[in-house]
Amino acid sequence: MKNHHVAVVILNYNSEKDLQICAEQISKQEGVHLSTILVDNASRTDSLQAIKSWLIDWRPDAVSGPENEVQSWVRQHQGESRKNNTVYLIENHENRGYSAGNNIGIRLANTLGANAVLIANPDMRIVDRNYLRELTVNMFSDPHCYVAGSRILSQDGVDQNPLREASFLEEFFWPRCLFRRFGVQKSYVIPCPIDKSSVAPKVSGCCLMLRMDFLRDIGFLDEGVFLYCEEPILVSMVHRKNGKILYVPSAIAIHAHVKSEKGDSTKRMLQFIRSRKYYLYTYAGYQKWQLWLLSISYKTLALYSISKGLITRAKTHLLVLRKFTSKIP
Repeated sequence: MKNHHVAVVILNYNSEKDLQICAEQISKQEGVHLSTILVDNASRTDSLQAIKSWLIDWRPDAVSGPENEVQSWVRQHQGESRKNNTVYLIENHENRGYSAGNNIGIRLANTLGANAVLIANPDMRIVDRNYLRELTVNMFSDPHCYVAGSRILSQDGVDQNPLREASFLEEFFWPRCLFRRFGVQKSYVIPCPIDKSSVAPKVSGCCLMLRMDFLRDIGFLDEGVFLYCEEPILVSMVHRKNGKILYVPSAIAIHAHVKSEKGDSTKRMLQFIRSRKYYLYTYAGYQKWQLWLLSISYKTLALYSISKGLITRAKTHLLVLRKFTSKIP
C-alpha cells in the first residue's frame, strides 16, 4: 500500500528552541511520505535568525523565504519538492493569528500534493516514530473521518484529549468561583477508552491531523479569529460537512507546555471574548435569546477583566512611587 503524504505544519512565534526539538523529532517519522513546513509568524528578529542558523546546520537543503517565493520554488521544482522528508521555512512579515498562519503552511502542503496535514504547536514532543502512520491509518479507514487527534499527555502525565464543548449554562455562568461554590465545575477533558479509537466531540488544537480534501472543501481554516476558539469552529465545520472527529489513543504525544504569566492578561481575556463571540454568532447555532444572554455575560466578563487590570496596574504604580519616595531624604 502506498504511504500517505503527510505535511506537518509547525507554526512558530518566538519559540525557536521548542521548534527545533519538535521538527527534529518529526523528521524521524516512518511509514509516511513526509514534508515538514515551518511557518514563522513574524517572530522577533533574533528568534528568526536563530531558526535560520539552526536550519543551515540541520538541513542545508531546506527551502526558505516568504510564502510566494517558496510556493514559486515548489512549482518550478516538481520532482525535487516532492522528495520524502523535505523541509520548508516560510517567513511571515505579519502575524495575523493562529489560523491565518497555519493556512499559509496548509496552502503549501496542498501545492505539494499532501493528502493529510498535521498541525502541531512547537512545544509538542513526538517520540514514537509511528505516530503519523498510526493517525493516518485510523483517519483514512473511514471516509467520513475528517479530523484525528492522538492521546496527548502533559509533562506530568495528565490527559489533554479528547475534549467537550462548554454547555450553554456553563458559558452563561462564567465566574469559575460560582461553579466551585455549587460544586458543579467539570473538566473539559472527557474520559475515553485508551485501547481503541473512538469518535470524539472535539480534540485539542495543539496537535491534530486533518484531511486535505476536507480542508479544500471548507476553504481552509477560518481566519475570523486571531487566537482562541479555533477548535469549536473546526468542530462546527466538520459537522456541517457531516464528518467525524476521531480520537486515536494508540498514537501518543507529549505537550511540553509551560504556563507563563507573561503578557497582558486583560488583553488576552479580551481577545478570547472577541473570538468566543465570533464563534457563538457564526457557528454555535444558539437561539437569539441565548445569544442575548451570553452577550450580557461576556460584556460583564470584559468589564470585570478591564477593572481587574486597572486595579493591578494602579497597585504596581503605587508600589513604584512608594519605593521612589522612600529614597527621598
